[in-house]
Amino acid sequence: MKNEFQVIADLIEKDKKVLDVGCADGTLMKFLKDNKNINIRGLEISKEKVQECIAKGLTVIEGNAEKDLKQFPDKSFDYVVLSQTLQAFLNPELVLDELLRVGKKAIVTIPNFG
Repeated sequence: MKNEFQVIADLIEKDKKVLDVGCADGTLMKFLKDNKNINIRGLEISKEKVQECIAKGLTVIEGNAEKDLKQFPDKSFDYVVLSQTLQAFLNPELVLDELLRVGKKAIVTIPNFG
C-alpha cells in the first residue's frame, strides 16, 4: 500500500462512513474496510477499475466526479477522499465544492510533479 494511503487511513477514525472518489483498484477502500471497520463506497470513472473493486467485494459506482457527486445527499459521509486526481478535472473548484457538500470532512491529496 502506498505511504500516502497509510497517512489517509491514520486521519480517519474507526467505524465511519467514507466515500473514496477516484478509488482506482480499491486498495485504500479494502484497507479501510478490513482494518478500521469503515463503511466505504467508491466512485470510479474506469470500468476496468470498477470491476477490480467489485471482484474484491467492494461497493463502487462507475461515474465521473465532476457530474456524479451531485447524486449524493448533503453530509451523507463522514469523510470524502480524493487522492491524486484533482489535477485531472476540468473544473476542480466544482469538485471541491461537491466534496465538501457530500462529506463532513474532505481529505484531498495532490501529486508532487516537482
